[in-house]
Amino acid sequence: MKTSNNNTYMFKGNETIKSVNDASFMFSKFVGKELEAIGMRSSYRHVMKPLMEQDGMTQLELVNITKLKAPTISITLRNMEREGIVRREKNDVDRRETHVYITDKGREMHKKILEAFDRAEQVMLKDISEKEMAAVRKILAKMTENIRSEIGGESVD
Repeated sequence: MKTSNNNTYMFKGNETIKSVNDASFMFSKFVGKELEAIGMRSSYRHVMKPLMEQDGMTQLELVNITKLKAPTISITLRNMEREGIVRREKNDVDRRETHVYITDKGREMHKKILEAFDRAEQVMLKDISEKEMAAVRKILAKMTENIRSEIGGESVD
């Protein structure tokens, strides 16, 4: 079965842009499949990364960092809490504030996320020389900067 990339139809003949998009799409697809195999929803990884960097963030901080909408964060956290991946606690001083903490189960799951990304990277870079990778990095950096300078955007994290 062919995997469909809904963005592909937008590229009108530029095979380089189409290839960049397809590679990114397939990388995400691979990671998603790996995460599904360990029983994790792909949406969780957006919340896991900031929590691993700074445990105890507020829900509002997670909204700001992830750029996800507040209802999306709320639903994601509710599901993660139900599965024992995070726990939420009201701030004793300001009861409107809820802090989110990653659990031991969440830390174990984070390790599995990193392993999934490592496997995807190994598969994607198989049989590609360091010289080829250096050339691709240089080109992609130029392409990224071209878009960034046009839209005045932030750097990619």
